[in-house]
Amino acid sequence: MFLDPAARERIINWTGFAQATVAALRREAGRRPHDRRQQLTRGGYEAAFGELDRRIRWQDGVLAVNIIRQWRREVPVGGRGLTLVPGLFTLFPHLPVDTGDPPVLGYPARGSAVLWQARAAPSPAAARELLGAPRARLLALLASPASTTELAARLRVTPSAVSQHLRVLAGVGLVSRARVGRVVLYRRTPAGTDLVSGRSG
Repeated sequence: MFLDPAARERIINWTGFAQATVAALRREAGRRPHDRRQQLTRGGYEAAFGELDRRIRWQDGVLAVNIIRQWRREVPVGGRGLTLVPGLFTLFPHLPVDTGDPPVLGYPARGSAVLWQARAAPSPAAARELLGAPRARLLALLASPASTTELAARLRVTPSAVSQHLRVLAGVGLVSRARVGRVVLYRRTPAGTDLVSGRSG
């Protein structure tokens, strides 16, 4: 999705979203990288491979990977080394298709299932709790475009106070602005609407 040219138009703060997502992927894929070495030192191969996946086990000097019961194949390692590859886009362990390829064992990374779970929907009070009452009220008024002066009159505060709040809300992608003649109008973005209404994407 990040390679789609239209993504920048559909996703608010595309750069920040992409960076956060990639960081989460890298964090989960490389989670606790030193544990495997510690397990190998303390408990041997059985302990090191035992936590990779329930379908992977070390037994009698053989690393068994149970993917399909009816399918049996041997991949000789023979001093070539074995590369372990945690993956966030796989549900099952996988091995090279050709036995002559370098020995690689892919497996679902720890935490990958949690990473792709849908987020819990925020409560209707989430905007107030997150933004504070003044900005939450301001965001609630922006279902339709409004100027700083109009918002200040409706909230009975100064235009400068409204401008300050709008700057913050725009900075985090909750409101957008557009100039119409000499007037700048502000409006909630889809992300702002979701926060106000208690929906989650």
